[in-house]
Amino acid sequence: MKKFHFTQHAVNKSNLPYFRLISAVIILIIVIASLLFVFHNKQSSVTHSETSQSSSQVTNQPKEGKDYTIQYSNSTLIKHSTLNTSLKKAGLFNFNYLLNTSDDGGNDAKILVYYNQTNQQLVFKFYQNGYQSENDYQIGGYDLQKQTGIHGLQPSAFNGLPLVYTWENLQTK
Repeated sequence: MKKFHFTQHAVNKSNLPYFRLISAVIILIIVIASLLFVFHNKQSSVTHSETSQSSSQVTNQPKEGKDYTIQYSNSTLIKHSTLNTSLKKAGLFNFNYLLNTSDDGGNDAKILVYYNQTNQQLVFKFYQNGYQSENDYQIGGYDLQKQTGIHGLQPSAFNGLPLVYTWENLQTK
């Protein structure tokens, strides 16, 4: 059997202070970097930006009488609450969208809503900004019973129906 001989080497004590100094500097750098990261990402700065962002959104909300008008007609046919709930579900209470003139906005100048009491439907006439005549519109609808949109309506869909709601964009006047 072979014997192994282990030899002891003396540790050079002159290198120990440098090793300790380098270790201390590395630990100090890690602590400082951690503190900077924590203070840079403090919750209060996030709350401040969220608060200022939400307050700016509130001030940019369209206002009735300034940006648009709403007029109800024939209120004995349909309750305002039923009408408003249905219009909200159909997206016609999203005034930011309706007033938006960009390609992804509504770009609407006027919306007329007629009520088909027999079929429990609302029929919409959309006039976009820049329309030239009363014949320059698009048609949409909403089924009150099924609570879904109606597509493929013809211009005759609102003939003889009572007007129950008018929304008009005041920014284009």
